[in-house]
Amino acid sequence: MKKVLALILAAVMMLSLCSFAAAEEPVKLVWFMYTASEAPIDWPEVEEVLNAYSAEKIGVTCEYKYMDESQIALATQTGEYFDIAFTCDWWNDYATNVAAGMFRDITNDLDSVPALRDSIVPLAWEGVKVNGNIYAIPHMKDIGYEVFWILNSDYFLNQKGFEKDLYISFEGIEPYFEAYKADHPDDYPFKMSKGGITSWQNCLVDWLNMDYLIGLDWNAQGTDEEYTVKSALEIPAWKERVAKIHEWYQKGYINPDAAVTDSMPRAQAGVVQSGQGWFGAETVWANVIKQPIYISRYDGPYMSTSSIRGSMTAVSSFSEHPQEALKLIELMNTDPWYRETARYGIEGKHYTRNEDGTVTRTEVGSSNMGVQAYAQGHYTVGALEASPFPEVPTDIHQWEKTMANYEHATLSAAMGFTPDLAPVETQCLAIKQIIEEYRAELYTGTSDPEVVIPEMLARMEEVGLRDVIAEIQTQLNTFLGK
Repeated sequence: MKKVLALILAAVMMLSLCSFAAAEEPVKLVWFMYTASEAPIDWPEVEEVLNAYSAEKIGVTCEYKYMDESQIALATQTGEYFDIAFTCDWWNDYATNVAAGMFRDITNDLDSVPALRDSIVPLAWEGVKVNGNIYAIPHMKDIGYEVFWILNSDYFLNQKGFEKDLYISFEGIEPYFEAYKADHPDDYPFKMSKGGITSWQNCLVDWLNMDYLIGLDWNAQGTDEEYTVKSALEIPAWKERVAKIHEWYQKGYINPDAAVTDSMPRAQAGVVQSGQGWFGAETVWANVIKQPIYISRYDGPYMSTSSIRGSMTAVSSFSEHPQEALKLIELMNTDPWYRETARYGIEGKHYTRNEDGTVTRTEVGSSNMGVQAYAQGHYTVGALEASPFPEVPTDIHQWEKTMANYEHATLSAAMGFTPDLAPVETQCLAIKQIIEEYRAELYTGTSDPEVVIPEMLARMEEVGLRDVIAEIQTQLNTFLGK
């Protein structure tokens, strides 16, 4: 009898030990992460290091699945499982996913991750709200729209003797084009792909929905039309800028094959480029372009629902571990070691640390650890990247200056507003299809806007543009309490 009892006790003990071991296993999550092309070559090695750290720190590991636009669309359509996902208004669309019930309402969950909650300025939380609730964590980065010229230092400063000007208007860049074209008649100073000029329109239209080119006129603030919903095709400043781009195309400043060029890496683009960023982003661009550059702001700062939603992280409504997901997001956004490793890779292999606290990528890091760091989490956490060029020093105080600069930003008249397009879904789909037919040629200056815009408007009106505008206007009026 004693022998039987001993065997039973031993079995119970073994089961207890097995249960304890099972309980100690870290929770494994799946994170959909944005990439423009492919996952970084060395990501599996980096992920292993990250998981060893997070398993010990919070009892969580993660499989990061890097996806481009077509891959995330397929994953969404097929219902592929995930716990966490990058989202914005141009990839894995935030408003669409919220409306479809894909993203978890985390409004009441944020108290469980106070370090994450408190790392974000209150205005950013307002910008991500949908009907008063929060479905994603905004990333602290350039949350206001500021758009810059990126200029080749060697050519414009050293060869041509231009003075460094921190503020060159959109139209004011033309002498730079003229100078280069005169010296290089067979080349193009402003090379681009079919996407057109980066962020050229974000400070002209306060976007309520960029896919359908619908928003408010930033220049109408303080007038009777401040809250009037319009098509961008009818906003004067937008039309004037499109006309200017067409003029530049005709003068030979833009490559003639722009409208049919799928992509244009910055390192291959012209001596003048455009980018949305902040004073301090020149270091980032210099590393990508691999040339000494300087920057000059031509638009901004403007802050809106759209600008704040430029980069966010959401938790799946179907996640089996939502609290653990939030803990991992908190780690990514508040732990400098985890954030730096996700962004730069393994110290000593992918980057080295400098005396001023910045980091420098190694050759292996540059080639094998290219990530869209803004998509991972806060840009403001962890070390800044040093520039390889003495002419482009890293300002280690850039984020304090950027956030202070936002105190002078123009604020949206519709901050936090998200239109529900379900009542006009059919019209919206038809409008988007028409826009896509014209977008590349219009945005690259290839087509004449005097001809194209009236044609686009006529076709869009036939499929219900005015219905869409009226529906959004009604919803905005309700949101504003009008």
